[in-house]
Amino acid sequence: MLLKNIRDIEIENGIWTITRSDILSLDIIYNNLTDLSYSGTSRIKDEKVENARFPSFAQVFYSLIYQFKKIPSEELLFTEYLKWLKVEFTNFHFIYQNEQYLLEGLKARILRTYPSLIRDIHFYYYLLNSKKFDGVNYSLSRDYYDGIDITITHNNIQYAISLHIGTIRGREYKSRKKYRHNYNHVNEIVLSSDFNRLTKFGNFYLLGDLQLKELIEILNKQD
Repeated sequence: MLLKNIRDIEIENGIWTITRSDILSLDIIYNNLTDLSYSGTSRIKDEKVENARFPSFAQVFYSLIYQFKKIPSEELLFTEYLKWLKVEFTNFHFIYQNEQYLLEGLKARILRTYPSLIRDIHFYYYLLNSKKFDGVNYSLSRDYYDGIDITITHNNIQYAISLHIGTIRGREYKSRKKYRHNYNHVNEIVLSSDFNRLTKFGNFYLLGDLQLKELIEILNKQD
């Protein structure tokens, strides 16, 4: 018997992989969201921060989920990200790679990303919970390096699901991903949804039944 819901610990060529089965569920996510505040709207963009290449916010987000088994608060995500950057900072500025940036500008950028991170992890568990697919997978590496949000397996065929929300920011983000990544080697499905077709839960807007139905319809046309 393995304790603490650890299913396996693998070491392959010096790389450790710990597999657990108790990190999150759809119910846990919904319970989390009822308690989470959000203050990311109407924050002013700092162009220097916006154009800078910072390490992935998602890496810290998912690491916190693994550590605490729940969605991190916006404040925890921000403070933990600063720790990961290992930067010197005051109440107003921080230094990263010999450049000075406004701390509030970084916070504004992280908090604009925060709802989409929540939307992605929720929809992953939403698809998993639907039991309509042979497999539902997420990889931080594939997300960051290949621009693939979620991978599903349907009728023994893998599809890369790209989630796209029809806001100005969402369109800009998808355009940048298309420029940075080559999707010719995957069966990509762009699941696009206008903001008014999302479901509000607490302070956040989530994908749900409408998007699942649309995805099933697209897959049925592939068969």
